[in-house]
Amino acid sequence: MARPAEANAEETKRRIVAAAIGPFAERGFDGASLQEIARRAQVTGPLVNHHFGGKQGLYDAAVDEVYRRLQARTQEAVAEAPMRDLAGFLARAYDAARSERDGIRLLVRQVLDGGSLTPHTQARHFLPRLDAAAQLVAPLYGCTPAQARTAAVTLGYLLSRFVIQDERSLKAAFGVRSTAEARARVITTLITATEALLRP
Repeated sequence: MARPAEANAEETKRRIVAAAIGPFAERGFDGASLQEIARRAQVTGPLVNHHFGGKQGLYDAAVDEVYRRLQARTQEAVAEAPMRDLAGFLARAYDAARSERDGIRLLVRQVLDGGSLTPHTQARHFLPRLDAAAQLVAPLYGCTPAQARTAAVTLGYLLSRFVIQDERSLKAAFGVRSTAEARARVITTLITATEALLRP
C-alpha cells in the first residue's frame, strides 16, 4: 500500500532541515548555499523553496529543529537526573548539548554573524525558555526569579561556549590529557558557577 503524499512531504521536509543545520552552523545564513543543502538532502533547489518559501524559511525551520532536539534532550536529562540533583542534571545537560554540537554552533553563529539572535529565535525560543527556566528553578533553590534567570542565562552562555569547542582545544585549555578530564573540568565549572548564582 502506498504511503500518503503528506507523509512523504513531511519526511522530505525533515530531511531538508537535517541537511541544512550543518551548512548554516559552518557558514552562517549568508555563507550557506541552498544548492549544497538540496544536494545533501538529495532533492532539487525548487523543492526546497516549495517547502520553505526560500532560505529564511529554511533557516527558521532549522533553528526550530535545533530547539526541538535540545528540548527533547533536556527532558531526558531531567528524567534521568532531576534538577534538584544539580551535578547530575548539568552533566547530562552538557552531554546532551554536546551531542547537538552543530545545532549549538548554528545558534552561536547567529550572534557572531548578526550581533544578536534573530527576532524569530529570540521571540519563539530563547525568551520563553528563559522565563520557564526561571519559574521552575526559583522555588527549587529558594532564590528569586531574577537570580534564577541570571543563572539560566549564564549557564546557557557557558554551556554553548564549552560545547562548540573541540575536544583537543578543551584539553589544552584545561591543561589535561584526556577527554574525560576535560569533561569533568567543564562540568565542575558549570556546577560552581550555577551554585554561586542560585545562592539565596
